Amino acid sequence: MVVVGGFFVGAVLFAQLAQPLHTVFDPLQVKKFVSVRQLFSPNAFEGVPTKAPELALTTIEGRRFTLKELSSQNQLVVINFWASWCRPCIEEMPHIEKVHRTYGGKKVAFLGIAIRDSDFAVRRFVAQEKITYDIALDEEDKITTAFGGVGTLPTTIFIDSKNNIAKVHRGYMDQQQLEGNLKSLLER
Repeated sequence: MVVVGGFFVGAVLFAQLAQPLHTVFDPLQVKKFVSVRQLFSPNAFEGVPTKAPELALTTIEGRRFTLKELSSQNQLVVINFWASWCRPCIEEMPHIEKVHRTYGGKKVAFLGIAIRDSDFAVRRFVAQEKITYDIALDEEDKITTAFGGVGTLPTTIFIDSKNNIAKVHRGYMDQQQLEGNLKSLLER
């Protein structure tokens, strides 16, 4: 009797925990089941037509806009989640800046979202590295939470003109990888 009762309690607990675990394994809330191999691949949600969240953003310069406005005005929006204390982020930023200077005026918008960082450190880094694309600071994790959390830094999200998440890249990207992603997404 104890074994059956223990099994029943375990099954009930598992059922209660299964739903919240789904959100952990489905951070973009795409409601699509994926294998463990797909889940941990760099392109886990590629091709899944998921809408980007409705967000109002303010850059560190005080410019205000919504993500939907930005995506409707451009063919592609590149959002890079980064931090001034993150070594791969620091190494990636000059590549993003170079690609921004090439593609920025060609219907591609670039936006850096600094997470878990201070206003002072972000401003100092942006000035030091001469970053010219828009940078916003996610002080209260509202932007990160709206995207379902960002477990890896850097993480780059590509959003198309219909406000769909077209691609998610977790980890460092060099200039060639970023340009390759842009070219393939712009050709769609």
